[in-house]
Amino acid sequence: MFKKRKKNSKLMILSVLFTLGIVVFFIYNNFFEKKEELKSDTKVLNTISEVLDLNVMKYNYSNIIDIKKDKSINDIKIPFTEKSFIIKYEGVVNAGINIDDVKILTNDSENIKIRIDKCKILEHYIKDESIYVYNIKESIFNKVEIQEVLEDITKHKNEYEEKLIEEGFIEEVKGIVKEKLHIILENMGYKNIELEIM
Repeated sequence: MFKKRKKNSKLMILSVLFTLGIVVFFIYNNFFEKKEELKSDTKVLNTISEVLDLNVMKYNYSNIIDIKKDKSINDIKIPFTEKSFIIKYEGVVNAGINIDDVKILTNDSENIKIRIDKCKILEHYIKDESIYVYNIKESIFNKVEIQEVLEDITKHKNEYEEKLIEEGFIEEVKGIVKEKLHIILENMGYKNIELEIM
């Protein structure tokens, strides 16, 4: 009787230990697999931000604006308030991606699928030393002010961005981003690379 109880309790202990072992195995596997996958995604994003210059395209341009203005009240021009001037300046447009817009959709040892939410103009600035105003014609009632020149440049700067986008500038940036990302991911050991740029 005693031996039988002892045998049963040994079997019960073994059974509990076996069940516990299986539970621990599954918890360990699931937890560490996810943790490893997370590490892998983080590693990919870190590598992209370290290796890829996120400003993938730098575009230098020069522009000339011909400005003609006058003062008016209720759409009636006030005589002797006409003025005109020409502004010449140089600008720089930097375009590319933000790392926050890069999403890893699938990632295993050989396959990766990445979606980039958007390529965009990251920075657009005017070289201060390049601004030149000439052919100034003004009246004593309507002088050309520095602030006014800067406002006109800002307005035309936005128009220039729209023109660039219409001419396919962002599409060109997307092509460069895809090409460079493909090289980076190939060097990381991925065989099947899928890149989706919105």
